[in-house]
Amino acid sequence: MLILTLIIICEILFWVFAILGVFFRSIIKNAKLGNFFLILIPIDDLLLIIFNIVSLLMGEPFSYSHSLSGIYLGVTIAFGKTIIKWLDNKMNRVKTNKKKDYHYEMFHFKKWLLAVLIYLIVMGVFYMILTMTGESHNTFEALPGFIIVSVIWYVTGPLWVKKEH
Repeated sequence: MLILTLIIICEILFWVFAILGVFFRSIIKNAKLGNFFLILIPIDDLLLIIFNIVSLLMGEPFSYSHSLSGIYLGVTIAFGKTIIKWLDNKMNRVKTNKKKDYHYEMFHFKKWLLAVLIYLIVMGVFYMILTMTGESHNTFEALPGFIIVSVIWYVTGPLWVKKEH
């Protein structure tokens, strides 16, 4: 339960840091302060990894919440820069090209693959930690949830993106 709470806090902090960073950079025109808040985003992600590792090393049983943190980290790392760019464009009222072509489809597919890869790396780290504590079998309990989330995300994301003719 603690890890789930930390994931929610990290998600809230992601948006707070992103909005403040873009706000100070774009609206207030204070790039240093804006960049300070944007730098806090990867620190937020790093703290979540550390909290997960510490909880596992302290004997907390591996749970779906740990698995969710892997998905959270994958999505944040894969889409964080895109979200910041989107916020920048919104704050600066920049019109974006919404042309849906092959490159647009591949962009979404590559981002999905990147998030899945990051999730697998995070789960590999958790597996190594749990192997050291003699509980490595627990990581496989998260696999069905990950597969369901990945398939739903793929169908509603990369597969859903269609070319304009």
